[in-house]
Amino acid sequence: MCKRVVIYARYSTDQQNPASIETQLDLGTSFITERGWKLCGTYLDAGVSGANFETRPGLQAALTGARAGAYDVLLCLTLDRLSRDLEHSAKVLKLLQFHEIELWTVHGNAQVSSMELGLRAVLNSEMLEQVRYRTREGMKTVAKNGRVPGGICYGYSIKKMIGADGEPIRGLRDINADEAAVIVWIFKQYAKGFSPDAIAELLNEQGIPGPRGQTWRGTAIRGHRRRGSGILNNQMYIGRLVFNRLAYRKNPVSERRVSRLNSPEQHIVQEIPTLRIIRDSLWKKVKRRQASPRQKITTLPPQRPLSGSSSPFSSTEKALNSKLSCMARRETAVR
Repeated sequence: MCKRVVIYARYSTDQQNPASIETQLDLGTSFITERGWKLCGTYLDAGVSGANFETRPGLQAALTGARAGAYDVLLCLTLDRLSRDLEHSAKVLKLLQFHEIELWTVHGNAQVSSMELGLRAVLNSEMLEQVRYRTREGMKTVAKNGRVPGGICYGYSIKKMIGADGEPIRGLRDINADEAAVIVWIFKQYAKGFSPDAIAELLNEQGIPGPRGQTWRGTAIRGHRRRGSGILNNQMYIGRLVFNRLAYRKNPVSERRVSRLNSPEQHIVQEIPTLRIIRDSLWKKVKRRQASPRQKITTLPPQRPLSGSSSPFSSTEKALNSKLSCMARRETAVR
């Protein structure tokens, strides 16, 4: 009997090589040809974690095909391509068995049994937890050494430096002068009474790119005080690195990652004066306004753009101040 076969292929994240998908398909196709089986289709999930289930369109489409009796064998390169979660792996195999569909892997060169799937799923799940633990602890070590773990926040750029071992030193940052000027301007306008939404609107009107090149939003400026998110709450701007403020867990129902506050004792705090952008006096003004009841601004205090050529962003700040003055007068006229 010529079996009808579909191939399921997946690679985990956007950082992995998309060619991994092509390799899986190539090996799977050769495996099918050698046995004289018939390839009926392929299902792909690119840049999706194996710990997800409902949010993988390729896998869900393959299971829909199984319910419709569209094939006899589901083939994947290895079981970790199918899933790294014990519960999800068992669910897939139960559904396939109910519809009398076989699960095969190229690596195993045989049909997958319930026992094999259970053992490999446990090992895959444990390996995933170990990777997460090592990654997190590695980032903590970077922070304890006064370097910045993770991505680049607005206002900074990567500082390239080679260590004694000839390898790049990770986590070094330099201040981005243009973005730093925008940050200072944002803090000043908020301290004078303007809302984050009004500030974001003006920045967008002036064509000034926001974090990661996106448009500005009031939420990106306002953030969350307790969580330390947003432009106005980022202590890096006063030369203080705070890491491990949040712990992340995946909601098993929604499969979305949610954050929870860690206790202050778990925070890693390092002073890095060379990365300071905001003076303490301006920082304190912003914190006082955040702690006070919201009030609408009625008049605009005189704006004073950066003088001289000390900042490459002085012309933009002047334009922003002029536009903000017009906005304030318009708001006053409406009231």
